[in-house]
Amino acid sequence: MKKDGDKGEGLQSFAQGPRTYAPPGLSRIALMRGTLRGVITLIAVIAAVASIPYWEEMQFPVTSLVIYVAGMVFVAMPLCLYYESLLMAQQAAASPDGRESLMPR
Repeated sequence: MKKDGDKGEGLQSFAQGPRTYAPPGLSRIALMRGTLRGVITLIAVIAAVASIPYWEEMQFPVTSLVIYVAGMVFVAMPLCLYYESLLMAQQAAASPDGRESLMPR
């Protein structure tokens, strides 16, 4: 995550001997990344389905907009914040001096 952001490292890149070794928390980060993508996709699909009755009319689908905005603000944003905190905790654990640096070096 240094300067480029999360690259989506998988568990397979941490092979060590006959068994696979992953740094602590990497599986939780991968699970959270998948969950976040799934939730955002689900919110978008629900908003699109809510707009179907308005496709033949010239009205704006306000219901769809409300569902999308509320879902992103109240569901996806807390998940994004938790995901970011997991990434920062992993970065702090991986840094050589053990301190968390908020600014890139």
